[in-house]
Amino acid sequence: MMHQSHKGFITIVTLVLVVFVAACGGGGGGGGSVAGGGIGGTGVTSGTVSGFGSVFVNGIEFETDGASRDVDDVTDISNGSDDDQVLGIGMVVTIIGTVNDDGVSGTADSIEYDDDIEGPVAAAPVEDQDMVSKTFEIFNTIVVVGRDATVFAATDYDNLAQNDLLEVSGYFDVDGKLLATRVEKKGDLEFGISKVEIKGEVSGFDGIDTFMLSGITITFDGTTVFEDLAGDTVKNGQFVEVEGTLDTPTSIAASRIELEEEGFGDDVDQISIEGIVTDFNDISSFKVAGLPVNASSATFEPAALEASIADGDKVEVEGTIADGILKAKEVEQRGGDARVSAVVDSKNSTAGTITLQVVPGQFLTVRTDSQTQIEDKLNEEEPFGVSEIDAGDFLNVEGFVDGNGNFIVSQIERDELGDIELRGPVDKPPTDGSTSAGTVSILGISIATDDSTGFEDVFEDPMSGTDFFDQVSDGDLVKYTDFNEEGLPANGIADEVEFED
Repeated sequence: MMHQSHKGFITIVTLVLVVFVAACGGGGGGGGSVAGGGIGGTGVTSGTVSGFGSVFVNGIEFETDGASRDVDDVTDISNGSDDDQVLGIGMVVTIIGTVNDDGVSGTADSIEYDDDIEGPVAAAPVEDQDMVSKTFEIFNTIVVVGRDATVFAATDYDNLAQNDLLEVSGYFDVDGKLLATRVEKKGDLEFGISKVEIKGEVSGFDGIDTFMLSGITITFDGTTVFEDLAGDTVKNGQFVEVEGTLDTPTSIAASRIELEEEGFGDDVDQISIEGIVTDFNDISSFKVAGLPVNASSATFEPAALEASIADGDKVEVEGTIADGILKAKEVEQRGGDARVSAVVDSKNSTAGTITLQVVPGQFLTVRTDSQTQIEDKLNEEEPFGVSEIDAGDFLNVEGFVDGNGNFIVSQIERDELGDIELRGPVDKPPTDGSTSAGTVSILGISIATDDSTGFEDVFEDPMSGTDFFDQVSDGDLVKYTDFNEEGLPANGIADEVEFED
């Protein structure tokens, strides 16, 4: 059974309601209606950190002077300039605070971050055939990282290895896999020394000092600190977080055990939450980050999302919680199937747009917004935003195409020069041709193919160009790659064209 844990949210929700009632009783203040894609008023905002200079979460810029911070169960009070010292891009955090009427700015009263798991990589990570994601296990939890979709600290995608001690933050999908938004290396595995963290449901408690958690044996003694657990012990069925020392690959000596509250409470006046769709039945019955959602009265962005939303989609949902169900006012797509890796031709910092040269003489303009997560993997410059991007920079960009055909960016990484890639829906016509020559049109970019182009089906099996062009339909998801290797620079002729699932 998969659990979504939200530490201390009963206390958090109580604070929200007290503050909200006080604000209403005072006859004024910062309440407001939804605007600019953000919630108005006092409430809960849960999502990934996308920037600093204050803290950006779910498209809202929170001023944090004087806000309390609970980072990995360590409480710290500091001014806003220290946020990037205690937090990191890609961390999934929860903020309690006031959102202004503009919906894109606010003030944080508290910020909480708690990683999902911390422990050693059990075996060498396995990479997919496209070389864009890797899968590995930590304490029987399957973790998935993306070359361009995960933020890495003190390590990187290529250097992940068995016995790396990693702290992971992210979202669980419908299969219980942890889709990592941030991975930080804490060291190398040393039995009897390495500090680890794990969450799960207590089982097999012997009534004395030993129980099981996600297949891992947990032991405790008189030095173990218990939090919110009666009698300084545990019971089967409780959902807890354990911190301790890894004694063997499957046993932890607990230094601290805390009861984890699940959910956000039965009633919350304003909430914005980012996560993965699971348990989808229809738009009136699904979950995001484990929270039941009814979106039957919501608006969707893009509008086509209402008909296509399904398990595995990454979304942001805004609304209120009543009787334990999030009554959605707005559901917005995050992440997405559109991707481009190319060199910057120009930018417009005011408009938040970046123009990339995908093939010689053809350009794709992408649009950022307040929720776009921007990271500098090249020089590790911080803070880093559109204004710091320069012509000639190589970017990896991920997002989605809205109902007006705009490429809306969820994530940008500046990196060293790599292969030119474009992934998106094809236009047919003009996509047409044969093995000897043809044209693939993706997002309005016309890409030439010839008899040296390799074609693959959705299962990554080779196919002829003639079969590809015979089978391709308007709107099919297709990826184009132009290798950019030393001595063999990208030339605008596709080296690979693949159907994508």
